[in-house]
Amino acid sequence: MKRINELPLHLSRKSCWSVFCTSTCLWLLLGNCLRGLRAKSCGAILATLYSASLPLQAQPLNARGAATAVTINPAKILVNNFQGWGVSLCWWANVVGGYTNRDEYADLVFNRLKLNIVRYNIGGGENPNGPGTIQFRAIIPGFEPERGVWDWTADRNQRWMLKAALKRGVNRVEAFANSPPYWMTVSGSATGSVGGTNNNLKVACEDDFAVYLAEVVKHLSQMDGVTFDSITPVNEPSSTWWVYGGHQEGCHIDAVQQERLVKLLSTELDRRGLHILVDAPEENDEQSGIDSLKACSPNCLDHIGQISTHSYGANNPEKLSSLADSFHKPLRQTEYGDGDATGMKLARRIRDDLTQLRPISWCYWQGADYAGWGLLFNRLRENGRERFVITEKFHVFEQFTRFLRPGCQIIDCGDTNSVVGYDPASKTLAIVTVNDSSANSQETFDLSSFAPTGNVAECYRTSDDESFQQLKPLAIQRQRLSLAFPPDSVTTCVIEAVK
Repeated sequence: MKRINELPLHLSRKSCWSVFCTSTCLWLLLGNCLRGLRAKSCGAILATLYSASLPLQAQPLNARGAATAVTINPAKILVNNFQGWGVSLCWWANVVGGYTNRDEYADLVFNRLKLNIVRYNIGGGENPNGPGTIQFRAIIPGFEPERGVWDWTADRNQRWMLKAALKRGVNRVEAFANSPPYWMTVSGSATGSVGGTNNNLKVACEDDFAVYLAEVVKHLSQMDGVTFDSITPVNEPSSTWWVYGGHQEGCHIDAVQQERLVKLLSTELDRRGLHILVDAPEENDEQSGIDSLKACSPNCLDHIGQISTHSYGANNPEKLSSLADSFHKPLRQTEYGDGDATGMKLARRIRDDLTQLRPISWCYWQGADYAGWGLLFNRLRENGRERFVITEKFHVFEQFTRFLRPGCQIIDCGDTNSVVGYDPASKTLAIVTVNDSSANSQETFDLSSFAPTGNVAECYRTSDDESFQQLKPLAIQRQRLSLAFPPDSVTTCVIEAVK
């Protein structure tokens, strides 16, 4: 019996049910098909097999529920010039970049999803005599394995994917480091400090680390033809889970050391004539970012070109947004990930980030990984298999990335489940609605604030049995668009010729 990473490429829940019905090993295959997906009771699964499938067209409102009129207000702009979507290359590209079918991964992630931003991880490089605990996919080679010894052949796989992304239309490259090279650390390991709460970058090596980062982006620009737009000196610097003997590179530094490092890095970039923004503090969540920014002196802020945040623990998005505005710095969301392969957590996070945090770009963590974390499923193990499965999460992401394009305005719609983008150049309006509940929902969108639009909307949906399914066109009547949303679904409606 096939395991999940041997199933056909476009795996959806519906295809799982089809295989299930024809298999003589019913329960075994069901367990494999549902691995990483939202759990359902056996009774609910069996009921699904015998029930009618959801209709493949957006349904008008009916007597079962009253419409909630939502007015889309083009005058209330949340993000004036959205700059696009991205993904980190750490760690998946470190493995996939060495596969024989690596072009397939690159085509799906950058062509199919239309991602235009990549985040390149400058590896620190672990101590060959260290704890040996870093997971295979997270062993990122460093470029200076010993003081003064440079290896510019390092990190071939991730660099291949970086160049492949640029060939497929990526127009923004962000660099970041998780740790200094091991020999610059207090613990002697790129995994973190003993206990996790102490600074792991030696004070005596602060300038060495700034030189290291500046030299890497300079040489990769020359050797690989990469133009870097920004660089983060340390990823999630105030976090205390970067502990010696951990499973990945990480480094805790406090606000005082971070300020020194930001200034040193800015100076080293200037010395090399590199017009690259220093990105800081790039914390795990908004409140941590707020705390770090408040600890910065005015002089330090002068060296910071942009502010980024991760949104794992979304806890104060409006405050961070207003703080970035007060500093006159662009705000970006640079990392989020979760283990929900259905993509519903991802959809909710995107919707809330774009309407509350209001960043000018949004990036996901892993292009490929296991346990629901990747947009593509692959275990990324040593001597592992090169095949992959397109997850439902991939299609959920697609509902956003293919329609809310760079240059669009994110505008208010007064609906806690939808995000709306208007492209002034193409005069296209895109409405993405998330129904992450277990019940059907219905909505009416009032378009009367716009000039008269066309008569129909193109609709696409990802749900329990639909994977980016194009639905039948939906009529727009009297400047209103009404439709129903099945449980656990993401629906995108696209309207053209909107003025």
